[in-house]
Amino acid sequence: MNKLAIAASLIAGVLCFQCSERSDRKVEEAQESVAQDIRDERDAIKKDLQSLRDDINDRLDKVSAKVDKASGDAKNQLEESKRDLIVQRDKVEKRLDEIDKASDDTWDDIQQGARNTADEVKVEFEKVKERVKDKLDE
Repeated sequence: MNKLAIAASLIAGVLCFQCSERSDRKVEEAQESVAQDIRDERDAIKKDLQSLRDDINDRLDKVSAKVDKASGDAKNQLEESKRDLIVQRDKVEKRLDEIDKASDDTWDDIQQGARNTADEVKVEFEKVKERVKDKLDE
């Protein structure tokens, strides 16, 4: 009877060890999957902000070219728009820098801030575009 109990204990121990290995592997796979999702999300937000920054830079180039040729009220409006665009670009640059420096532990806070900044800057950018559209078309 002792031999049977010892054999059963050994078999149970081996089975338990195999279950533990499978469970550990599943946990590791799940953790890697979550980490990959975070990296993908980070890349997507970063691309969105980079695209927004590029759009702002393009608009700044157009506004800057017109400022030199404009005069009076049109020049003042274009200069104000240029300043607004620079402020918005600086906000985007700051968030991009934070994304680059973010650790996995701080990502949740930075992610939300980056999304909020992107939304805010998009709205402001559209307002500036509308404000100077006629001036740029002249």
